[in-house]
Amino acid sequence: MDSLRTLWPYLKMHRRQYVIGLVAVVIANSLNLLPWYFIRLTIDGLTGQLDTDAATPGITLAQTGWYALGIVAAATLAGGFMLLMRRMIVVASRQTEYEVRRDIFAHLQTLDKPYYDRAHTGDLMNRLTGDLSAVREMLGFGAWQIVNIVSGFVTSFAVMFGLSWQLSLIVMAVLPVIVGVLAYMARLINERHKLAQEQNSLIAGKAQENFSGARVVKGYAIEDREIADYRALNLELLRRNIALIKVDGPLRSFTNLLLGIAFGLILLVGGRLILTPDSDFTVGKFVQFVGYVNRLAFPMMMVGWITGVTQRGLASWLRLRELLDARPLVQDERGRTDPLLRDVSGEVSFDHVTLRYGNQTVLEDVTLDVPAGTFLGITGPTGSGKTVLAQLITRSMDPTSGTVKMDGHDLRTIPLTTLRGAVSVVPQEPFLFSDTIANNIGFGLNNADLPVVPTRVSVVGLPPMPEVPQNPDPARVREAARLAGLDGDIEGFPAGYDTMLGERGVTLSGGQRQRTAIARAVVREPRILILDDSLSAVDTETERRILDGLREVSRGRTVILIAHRISTLRHADHIVVLEAGRVTEQGSHDALVAQKGHYAELERLQRLASDLDREDDAVADIDAAADRLEGVPVPERAGHQAQPSPLQTQKVMK
Repeated sequence: MDSLRTLWPYLKMHRRQYVIGLVAVVIANSLNLLPWYFIRLTIDGLTGQLDTDAATPGITLAQTGWYALGIVAAATLAGGFMLLMRRMIVVASRQTEYEVRRDIFAHLQTLDKPYYDRAHTGDLMNRLTGDLSAVREMLGFGAWQIVNIVSGFVTSFAVMFGLSWQLSLIVMAVLPVIVGVLAYMARLINERHKLAQEQNSLIAGKAQENFSGARVVKGYAIEDREIADYRALNLELLRRNIALIKVDGPLRSFTNLLLGIAFGLILLVGGRLILTPDSDFTVGKFVQFVGYVNRLAFPMMMVGWITGVTQRGLASWLRLRELLDARPLVQDERGRTDPLLRDVSGEVSFDHVTLRYGNQTVLEDVTLDVPAGTFLGITGPTGSGKTVLAQLITRSMDPTSGTVKMDGHDLRTIPLTTLRGAVSVVPQEPFLFSDTIANNIGFGLNNADLPVVPTRVSVVGLPPMPEVPQNPDPARVREAARLAGLDGDIEGFPAGYDTMLGERGVTLSGGQRQRTAIARAVVREPRILILDDSLSAVDTETERRILDGLREVSRGRTVILIAHRISTLRHADHIVVLEAGRVTEQGSHDALVAQKGHYAELERLQRLASDLDREDDAVADIDAAADRLEGVPVPERAGHQAQPSPLQTQKVMK
């Protein structure tokens, strides 16, 4: 009942459809009784047992024709009402499926990073497909059959008791046994279906990970191991489904057995009633009664199946409710968030900010002021809290203590839509969509102009298809690609900006993916631009072009650049060094070099690595020249990046 109560907001939107459909089922079941009544009149007329109060004894050809016409008319009307029922209930279930899927997807968009860090993509996909289909089947075919069974039993028994109370009691004696077994089986079906769905989620997650990481699997040549793991998961699903079938399958056989016993008793008792002198129980009534019992055979067998459908639907709805009941850790707070704050200038400040994960301190007592329009560089060892510092600005999480402010306002008072609409973040590992390069770059544009999908579906058909949004402004897309140093690469593709990317952008190289993500961030013209080590996969020349472009677009905007390369940071207005979650150094490039601290040591090591690389290049050039003088073919050597990567710096330190 709790599950049905939570479903009621969806059902009440279609209550008119359900009421009309369920009334149509009752009328159709009543009309389905008439053919057996006409058959009874025909048989009794042919055997001379026709009731004298119904018509004259015997039967004429004209009467037989009228009875046949009555059967056809009853069947036609019953079919019409059943068609009306399907148009109402089945369509309503499809519309409810659409509404639930729409609401779940919309709700998932509100959940934050911590939720998706815990959730599994395969499990979410399985709930939006398998579980939602089970709910739709319960609300459609299941609801129809429940009313069909109940109304069929009520109308049939009302007439059957009028024909013979003795035979009716025999049939009713079978029902409690079936209901008792079903009550026990329903609990087992619910439990085992839930276990099977959970295993389905694991299989979907395993498949999704393998498809996304296919290159890693093949790179390590572990296909056989992955196949074995997937086979083990599949075998466990097979075991759980067989356990479910063992409960669900015997139900119909058990019902058939009880019906067979009931028919045998009906034949014995009914035959005795017919042969009893002065009995008004005629052959026609016996045939009519057997026809009604036979008509109830299918609903009786369907009781077990409908029980399984209902239990599976309820179990699946509980799994869907888990998604709808999930709440983000970070959200607008009533009474604290000021809805009037609709714009920000980009001034950021940290006031004694500390962040802890359990017993681990990630940031400790960080105090930092970033005026609007500042080009801020952040560096430090791996795990020092650089990325977390950037995530606090977008409120991907809230600090344990202290305050993060923007334009003097506590971030928790700024609506999330305002805050995140003013900030663009380029992560170290960018995510690209299976779409054209132009649409990937312009992904964040025109969100306010997207058409709104109707929240209510018409009774007679599907919702109108939303208009396809126009492609993003080509001029802005091209300008963003130029600033990100990507325009030359795109123009070299046969389809240019219309080039379709593979899943997660696998069509592009690592550096091209990073530059596409930078272009996507720049094209929005945000007030605050955060680049989280997003230049690590590009060479020095491309890095220089990107930084030149960033300086061009950073006028009047706040840019926060997280990087390990000194060449990336040296032109920043202000540089912050984080170590173990604390700000240990800050100042301009020249000032930090003069301090002889971590930043100066990092600059020295990277300069040393660069000098060693240049010496290696010089030696290689001398060797190549000597080989040419001796007539030895020398392959073309790829250009060497002058600035070392963090990995090269670590080699120098060793």
